[in-house]
Amino acid sequence: MKRIAPPQENRQALAGSRTVAAHAARLAACILAFLDLPARGLSQTNAPAPAAATPAPAPAPAPSALAAAVKTWADAVTVKGDVRYRYEEIKDDAKLNPKLDPYTRQRDRIRARLGAEAKCTDNLKAGIEISTGQSDPVSGNQSLGDGSGKKDFRLNLAYFDYSLFGDSANEVHAVAGKMKNPFIAQPDDLVWDPDLTPEGLALKGQLGGRFVTLYGNAGYLWVQEREVWDDLVLYGGQTAVRIQFIPEIALTLGASYYDYVNLQGWDVIDWESKNNAYGNATVDGTVSGSTTNRAWAAAFTPAVGFAQLDLWLGKIPLALFAQELRNAKPSWYNEGHLYGVTVGKARNPRTWEVGYSFAELQRDATVRMFTDSDRWGGGTDGKGHKFYAKYQIVKNFQLGVTYFRDEKKLSDPGNEKDYERLQVDLLASF
Repeated sequence: MKRIAPPQENRQALAGSRTVAAHAARLAACILAFLDLPARGLSQTNAPAPAAATPAPAPAPAPSALAAAVKTWADAVTVKGDVRYRYEEIKDDAKLNPKLDPYTRQRDRIRARLGAEAKCTDNLKAGIEISTGQSDPVSGNQSLGDGSGKKDFRLNLAYFDYSLFGDSANEVHAVAGKMKNPFIAQPDDLVWDPDLTPEGLALKGQLGGRFVTLYGNAGYLWVQEREVWDDLVLYGGQTAVRIQFIPEIALTLGASYYDYVNLQGWDVIDWESKNNAYGNATVDGTVSGSTTNRAWAAAFTPAVGFAQLDLWLGKIPLALFAQELRNAKPSWYNEGHLYGVTVGKARNPRTWEVGYSFAELQRDATVRMFTDSDRWGGGTDGKGHKFYAKYQIVKNFQLGVTYFRDEKKLSDPGNEKDYERLQVDLLASF
């Protein structure tokens, strides 16, 4: 079909309308340019017109994506530490001072710790900590009064912690390095000093819900590496159950077993190099020049049972705890007993806490070098009472007072010696 051209008059009318439209557009552009207004909107701009159309802006990132974009390595690292100033007075009838009078000592001491823990991945953390102190495994204290000499810092923690199940409440952690104690310890403890940081490998597990929680811990800990001789290692296992009867009442029951391998008959380990067994029975060991070293006479496989009842009296927390210990290898002086109570919790500003415990640790109940370093001067072969009080002055600043009244040298009947120790602490943490 042929296309029919429009009549001549229609073509002229159409051309005229296009001409009018073009003139109107030019006129509008001139008016807008004179008024200095953009063709769209009323925002003033002095920028030259782009040569090509500007593409639409990309949508703004979601808040979570924006937060992830601005994170740095510092966001994955937690830094914490504390500084403690202590006044201490000791009276020990088992010693004589240089004047041959009963031993009494007053001293001021400090302890400072600084640590960092980094989240390497969702399941892996790594941490380090330095502390004042020397090579004593159970104390970071440094005495003042040596002519203002510089104080030593030592590596106190260096570990990684891998969580097998991420952030699940049912968890298993594999820990390696110089670590925090992997075993459950009570407010006062027969086996462990709270400052001890053992070395080796450990597994820590937790399984349960709101009513019952099960715990399982195991350790393969290096105590002494002996080059060509058999190493001294500690194998430890622990299990416990916590029953939450109601929100205000919970009971924890547990048992631990420790086995020190290649210890009996070997020279004692004394960080002060004074050939001191700190309470454990000894026999003659190796000979170094004119010195006959002391060696452990007994083997050590202590088994520990423990219990703790936590409850609330109105708004005040109360804890009752107990431990019973027995070392099966020696047939005498092989037991330990501990009973205690704590009332209150010094955590928030103007809160308080008080406590009392009685402990007895016979000569060969456990290895002496890891036990409480304050109770009867540290080690085993003692018994006595501990009283303490804490007051949280403000956030992160606490006052504490502790008093020990003990007897030592229990394995020498009729020759027991009195021991007293008073400590006043100011503790700032961050």
